[in-house]
Amino acid sequence: MTSIPQTALATRRRMPSRRTGLLMAAEAATFALASAVHFGTGFTDAAIPELVIAAVLGLGSSAVLSRRPHAWGIATATTSFATAGTALGLTIIATGRQDAPDLAYHAAILTALAVTLIALLRTRGDH
Repeated sequence: MTSIPQTALATRRRMPSRRTGLLMAAEAATFALASAVHFGTGFTDAAIPELVIAAVLGLGSSAVLSRRPHAWGIATATTSFATAGTALGLTIIATGRQDAPDLAYHAAILTALAVTLIALLRTRGDH
């Protein structure tokens, strides 16, 4: 019977779950869709940041789903970036144009990103 080295076991425990990677991919897809809607309506002030967030989250989810060695750090950094950008966007909407669908989307995706960050932080604490 072969045993797993302690370092490999510790790395495996810090690896975000496939579920977390899929959640990040779904979040990235919603940002890409929101960006497309905003590009279609000519509102590039929102479309460009949403596209950047979609790409960054996509890279984070790819690191998790492909089981990259530093997936936890990449996922945490990309989700934190998306969370900060979304909070900024929500603040701009709430103090500016106050578009109800945009407010609802940003509040919902901010909640989803918070859940993702919590899942990532709990993964890190498992070792």
